[in-house]
Amino acid sequence: AGLSLDVSGRTLISHGNDHLKDQGFAASLTFDPDPSTERGLSLSLGQEWGGLSQGGLDALFAHDPLARRRGSSESTTRWTVEAAYGVPAFGERFTSSTHISLGIALDTRDYSVGWRLRPEVASTIDLSFGLKANRRESDGAAPEHTVELEAVTIRW
Repeated sequence: AGLSLDVSGRTLISHGNDHLKDQGFAASLTFDPDPSTERGLSLSLGQEWGGLSQGGLDALFAHDPLARRRGSSESTTRWTVEAAYGVPAFGERFTSSTHISLGIALDTRDYSVGWRLRPEVASTIDLSFGLKANRRESDGAAPEHTVELEAVTIRW
């Protein structure tokens, strides 16, 4: 039917300071009628609770010290929704897809719109990249704007 459900979680089991905790959980529901290709419509709805839900030790040793993450990791919840639509490009050798997403947490809202170009068929040079514009609105702060250029894969 094109529906998939992904559930993930991570927690700190033991620490010398019993007051320090770090855990995160996430669930997402995705609709993609043909997951073997990025062409056509795909929709995703997800919710995250706490800190990072994936990443193992990398998430545990993130740039933010564990003591600073303690208050937010237990009470933060975030909803995200993304829609993407891919079409053939350059003689059907690539897929060009546009995507738009919205993320909502208690005191922040993230908006992004972007474009990706990825090869549909294998070739001697595999080049994938994307461009994304983001806007983050936080209560009590000025909006932040960023532009990302992604060089996802370059193989030859």
